Amino acid sequence: MGLTILIIVIASAIILILLAIAIMIIRALIVHPESRQPQEIELAKVDGLDLAAHLAEVIQCQTISMDTTGATVKNNSSGEINPFDELHEILFKNYPLVSRKLTLERINNYSLLYTWPGSVPHLPAVLFAAHQDVVPVDESSLDQWDYPPFAGAIAEGYVWGRGAMDIKCQMTTLLDAVEYLLKQGFEPRRTVYLAFGHDEETRGSGAKEMAALLKERGVRLGALVDEGASVMKEGVPGFDIPVALIGTGEKGSLTLELSVDCPPGHSSAPADQTSIGILSKALARLEANPMPASLQHVKPLLSVLAPYSTFLHRLAFTNLWMFGGTVKHELIKSPQTNALLRTTTAVTMIEGGIKVNILPPHAAAKVNFRLAPGDTVQDVVDHVRATVADTRVKIDLPGEIGREASLISPSSSPAYSLLCETIQQIFGVMPVAPTLVTGATDARHYALICQNIYRFTPAVTGKDDTNRVHGIGERISVENLERMTQFFIELIQNWSYASAL
Repeated sequence: MGLTILIIVIASAIILILLAIAIMIIRALIVHPESRQPQEIELAKVDGLDLAAHLAEVIQCQTISMDTTGATVKNNSSGEINPFDELHEILFKNYPLVSRKLTLERINNYSLLYTWPGSVPHLPAVLFAAHQDVVPVDESSLDQWDYPPFAGAIAEGYVWGRGAMDIKCQMTTLLDAVEYLLKQGFEPRRTVYLAFGHDEETRGSGAKEMAALLKERGVRLGALVDEGASVMKEGVPGFDIPVALIGTGEKGSLTLELSVDCPPGHSSAPADQTSIGILSKALARLEANPMPASLQHVKPLLSVLAPYSTFLHRLAFTNLWMFGGTVKHELIKSPQTNALLRTTTAVTMIEGGIKVNILPPHAAAKVNFRLAPGDTVQDVVDHVRATVADTRVKIDLPGEIGREASLISPSSSPAYSLLCETIQQIFGVMPVAPTLVTGATDARHYALICQNIYRFTPAVTGKDDTNRVHGIGERISVENLERMTQFFIELIQNWSYASAL
């Protein structure tokens, strides 16, 4: 009797295992690429060289993000002028219809808010954002640039210079798109805003004030697009096809300062550990024990990519309940995909010691964390205290308190669907997937007046392009400028005339 029961149990277990395997295989086999084709359109005819010339001019304005009240740049014809004022004059000159037909307000001295009134003013408006400022250039690297970083050179099919990709290209192509539509006599149904902050690379106070002003006026936005992810030419790691990624959220940020103070003395008679040694062990523990990884924010991306992947990838992506651990292990291997899974830890600055034969009385380091949605600033502080576990290490928040991660915008809204359709109309049929932006954008400041916030730069980019952003040899192709302008021409029309967002 006992043997019979054992046989039944074993047989039942085998049947359940085979059934589970069959279900997993079926789930992998039934996923297919989306068959819906975007409506065919005739792309607007734009002159790439004109677009390049517009971008080149604003690159020549050294709008380096800093305390702009004292920022000036030498201009041979007019003496010392503020580079932001210089940039604004160029915009007025290059976009005469925009300057005449849209209302312009300067916010916080240098941020620009354009208003293009819609014919149906009660409809929620749409906003297109970019920023005017750029990061500084390391002077020691100037000889490594193919063209001077602020020359705005047009050569080899590219516009070269600081801000070419981040993100003056988005500002000028938006203005080129609006100028084109005005020439065609287009009138939006929804009010359209263009918002160009002046200090995104530092604190984003310009965008924050523009958002506050719109909120004070009772403005509700149906949708917003700002800089962010792009059309990845080489696809996501592990995939050979181009993929368009839309940032539906962005990570938060927190910088902590860890410091250790010890009595000074002569190096000939040191204690077991110096302040530098104590601090180094604390930093090593933080690097060895990052915050937990989760697939939560890559599941939508994996779901979109599954139909385009190999059978084994499809099997894993459609059955994360079984293979989630394996997928997570593989994604952690790449710094880019690891950053999508967790709050990251980066030791970025360290100092200590005053002389080679003096025991260091003080050592300090700054550690930057990029917070994944779901982890709070307090969670990170608690994690650091528990991981360091050394009362000799002081933990402080230097300067501003940290920034929480943004909310996640829906990837099921009409605004998102129209954004996906416009991408495929301009760049061709390809998978379009939501993702998490690991850096910061001005978009976060508009969360109080908009739920549909999307971070997308309509350009085709590769690994080499990514390395140039904030780096050496920043550039963007003339072809990309044409596609960006055509994209914004279509998206402005699509969002403006949408029955619902």
